[in-house]
Order: sequence, then C-alpha cells, then structure tokens
Amino acid sequence: MFFIDLIRRVMSERKQSAKKHNDFMQLLMDVERVEDNNTTGADSVTTDAMFGHHLSEGIDELKVEKQALSGVVEKKLTSAEIVAQCALFLIAGYETSAQTLSFCTYELALNPDIQDLLVAETKEAFNENTADIDYETLGRLPLLDAFVSETLRHYPVGLRTIREAAEDVVLSGGSDGSKVKIEKGVIVEIPLYAIHHSPDNFSDPFAFKPDRFLPENRHNIKPYTYLPFGAGPRNCIGMRFALLEIKLVVAKMIQQFRFYGVPDTDVPVVFTPGYNLLQADRLIVGVEKR
Repeated sequence: MFFIDLIRRVMSERKQSAKKHNDFMQLLMDVERVEDNNTTGADSVTTDAMFGHHLSEGIDELKVEKQALSGVVEKKLTSAEIVAQCALFLIAGYETSAQTLSFCTYELALNPDIQDLLVAETKEAFNENTADIDYETLGRLPLLDAFVSETLRHYPVGLRTIREAAEDVVLSGGSDGSKVKIEKGVIVEIPLYAIHHSPDNFSDPFAFKPDRFLPENRHNIKPYTYLPFGAGPRNCIGMRFALLEIKLVVAKMIQQFRFYGVPDTDVPVVFTPGYNLLQADRLIVGVEKR
C-alpha cells in the first residue's frame, strides 16, 4: 500500500502543478490525455535500439505480436491503470534486475577475457566518457548485448511463466510424432530454466558462452527457446527498461572496476531452492578500482 499511496500522491501533485517531468510516470499520464480516435495499426510496430534482443527471434512470433497489436487503440488510461503500471515497474523490476546484475558480476569475475573485451568495446564506443552513455549507443554494442543475453539465458530470474489457454489447441512436433491437446481454460506452466538448459536447444547449455548471441550466431537460436522475458504480446512490459538498466550499469561498472574470483567464490553457483525466482545462496567476487 505504501507504493500505491505514494504513486497516487505524486500523480495528484503533478496534475495540480501541470509541470512536465521526463520519466515513466509522465509518459503514462500523457497517454491518459490521448484522444480515442487515434489508432495504432500493425504497421506501426517499430523497432528500437534493443530490438535485436527480441525474445525468441522468430518471424512467426513477430507476426503474432503485430496481429495482436493491430486492433489496439490509443485509449485514455484510467488512473487505476496508471497506478498499477507504475507499481509493477517498482515491485517487479527492482529485485529481478538486481539479481541479474549480481549474476553479471559473477560471470565477469570468472571470465576475465570476456571482461577485457567488454572494457575495450565500451571504451571505444564512449571514448572513455562514461558520463554520457546514451540509449542508442548501448544498443549498438554487440558483445555487451551478447553478454547480457547469455547471462539471462544462463540465469533466468523467473524460473517459469504461466499462461491460460484462451481456446482449445493441439500441440504437435514431438520427436515420436506425439500430440498434446490443451483445452480452453487449462493453466499451462512453461519451465523457462529447463528450456534454457536443454541440450536440444543450446549446445553445452551449462557453459557460459556469450558468442551464442553475437549477430553472426543469433540465427542458430530456435524460436521460443530463449524466453527470459516471456514471449508474444503478453511478454514482460519492462523488457526494454530492464535491458537498458542492466546494460547501462554493466558498462559503467567495468569502466571503473575490475571483478575477479576469490577463494570464497562458489564455482558453480549454489542456488537457493525456490519455485518462482532464481536466487543464489551467495555470490562473492573480488572488486578493485581500475
């Protein structure tokens, strides 16, 4: 309730002052005032600097998503919807991004060669000026994108996702030719960690190999086998925000600090038993200023 009350209070103060702010809440409040006669067709689904990370990388998925969005209109959001979206970003986006960044530092410590390559890539892109890292530049760093992508594959913070069948569907494609019927209303659990670590989907799945996600290799990734943010029109609403945040922090950290393994660094990671979130018992690495 604290966050809900805080968001409502800030919204009320902004409406009274009519002052514009450059943040996520302001974007939602601006949408609240958009007229209903503007529509967004399938052709308006555009790309951005993070689009190379797009989920399963499948053409079929992009078609499904465009079709789902083709009938969406830019309606006025209610105050309750704005509050819900802001709360979702605060609650769902904090711990998950922090966990991913912890796993990033762990892999940086275990892979000094990769760390050195990332330092070189970011130095060249930013001319050693880490104060002015912008969104577009972050999206043009292939090794940084591959490193973060492999971290999310190796350590998907969400162990599973859940969907309800909207209609009867028959799934086929098993190696033995088997089919499975899923009836409307059935709840389906999708085991993300298992999918990411299946040798049918990724060679040497328990090895940390960012090269899998370099531009020249991404075509080898099977559709719907890489799902750190889910897939389709109901994928994680905070995907691009989370990727921007993680990449920005990693880029700034490695410019100023070196991470390395110490005697207390667990290899491999010891995980805390859990149902929804992937958490390590501890992640201990050494840090020194460059």
